[in-house]
Amino acid sequence: MSSSWKDNPSIESRGPDTTDLFEFAWRRRTRDPECIADVIFGAVHKLLSRSETYASQDAINAIRKEAEGLQRYDTWINVPCFKGDLIAKASKEGKTYHFGELLTICSIKHAESPLLACHKGRICYMGDRAKDQHGQAAIYQELSSSPSGIFDVNLTIAYGCCPGNCVTAADAIKAYVQSLLKSNSPTYVAIPHELWPQDGSWEKLGFQRKGYDRPMCRLNKALYGHPESGAHWEAHLTSAIRKCGGCPILGHPSCFMFEASKQLLTVYVDDLLMAGPIDTQESVWKALRVLVSTEDPEPLDRFLGRTHKFEHLSAPGC
Repeated sequence: MSSSWKDNPSIESRGPDTTDLFEFAWRRRTRDPECIADVIFGAVHKLLSRSETYASQDAINAIRKEAEGLQRYDTWINVPCFKGDLIAKASKEGKTYHFGELLTICSIKHAESPLLACHKGRICYMGDRAKDQHGQAAIYQELSSSPSGIFDVNLTIAYGCCPGNCVTAADAIKAYVQSLLKSNSPTYVAIPHELWPQDGSWEKLGFQRKGYDRPMCRLNKALYGHPESGAHWEAHLTSAIRKCGGCPILGHPSCFMFEASKQLLTVYVDDLLMAGPIDTQESVWKALRVLVSTEDPEPLDRFLGRTHKFEHLSAPGC
């Protein structure tokens, strides 16, 4: 008789929230024939095709909701221009302009559960299709970003477990578009029809849904998909952290020590993890959130796909 995943105490002890995935992993390991038909997508998004998106009002509404959120950060300047006018302007100024497109996508979050399923819209910059005014591929700055690694995350959690310390986490809200797009070239994006004003004003100006006369708007913030966005966001966040007293730790990218408060901050793109003395941590979060928009910091639970459980253990003989 083959062993069962439930016979393995190390798997069972991980809790009910992960047993399904561990059952799948165990069955794969023991080559259970029934596993051949087992394809598990846990809590993932079902991406809709273009035709499915345009056929669903819920999908269109989700995309428009995402656009409204981006526009609260002035992600693009909502003043439409004709591409021909912009090319003439670039020629007159002797500058290189970049012309790109916005990609709108919609997916169904928790598609596996009818009770939890909901439409989620996303909008990004199609960096691979951008051209300059001469029709040549856009050339970007050679920039890069350096997020922290799991080793640094583990060290931060360990520091937060020291007596008198705690560890909390927060997500940056629409992280990239909190930073300006500091590109060498003015960048304009074609606005898809689902994001046009619904009063018909752009149609009256002569803009077309397709082709050369699509409305072009100036991209103002480091929107997802732009090759430089990650670096601009990292520079923006690092600047804010340093203004609050955080000092980069040599050899540990995106890790900062606040000497005065003894707080350790580790950043993975838009996930912020802070550990240090309980009595000084709130003040550091408060100062940082003046400069960076984040969700409310909460005690560490799930971070980078891992769920963390803490237990207070006494030393033997105590």
